[in-house]
Amino acid sequence: MKTLKGYLFAILSAVIYGLMPLMASHIYADGVNAMTLVLLRNLLALPVLAVLAFCQQKTLKVPAKALGGMAFLAAFGCCITPVLLFSSYHYIPSGTATTIHFVYPAIVVLIGIVFLKKKAQLGTVLSLVLCVGGICLFYKPGGDFHWGGAGLALLSGVTFAIYVAMLPVLRQEQVKGFLFTFYIALCSTVMMGIVCVATDNLVLPQSLAGWGWCLLFALGVTAGAVVLFQQGTFCIGPERASILSTFEPITSVVVGVVFMEEVIGLRDYVGIALVLAASVLIALFDMKKTA
Repeated sequence: MKTLKGYLFAILSAVIYGLMPLMASHIYADGVNAMTLVLLRNLLALPVLAVLAFCQQKTLKVPAKALGGMAFLAAFGCCITPVLLFSSYHYIPSGTATTIHFVYPAIVVLIGIVFLKKKAQLGTVLSLVLCVGGICLFYKPGGDFHWGGAGLALLSGVTFAIYVAMLPVLRQEQVKGFLFTFYIALCSTVMMGIVCVATDNLVLPQSLAGWGWCLLFALGVTAGAVVLFQQGTFCIGPERASILSTFEPITSVVVGVVFMEEVIGLRDYVGIALVLAASVLIALFDMKKTA
């Protein structure tokens, strides 16, 4: 049951993340920049997370020793990564940026093997190969390719991989659920607030609609996708959660077709099939191990 919940949490998280480019495009149109968007994404979600955390844990107190680890996770997962990824949207199409960003499942597996001394499982490796192959098919060469934008998207994958790999390592058992997410968002808010003010990059929305999109973005991503991904990682581990999160680019493709009138071809369908096959494969290997 715990494994099934982990699968569902990771996939639902990926679907919400897949909606980010669509929401971000509306927010950017209102004058907001990437750094301010990351700040507002965390800041606007704080009141809701605080209430949910208190209702769940009956306290907002955490051990002082847990703050360092949460600050590290906030810096890599909720500050550096989104700033890099959102910035890349200005130079390359969001679908291409998402594709390049998804180098991170491979890096998570490598970090686990090289630095955390984890044994490479056959199912994980095969699933990873299928995922990488499927993601590559979503990228369509042609036209001007902005290497700076690609570099930003690639770096976002590296920093997110560090966050995912360290998430179960730095987690304190007594800080869980919404309380954990609240402190990650709080640390991120403080960090990004300092950075935005210090670099003169604080650009707030110019309209009520812009604020509405920012609020939706904050609640959907920070209070939704982030919580689901964290819980999925705790249930099934960082490698499996990373692989299942490849539903994000699939969502991006579907959103592009439905809302942006984009046309998908055979490469996209094959890519989707490979990603789905990877998810099924890793589930089958898990069932075989627990049988």
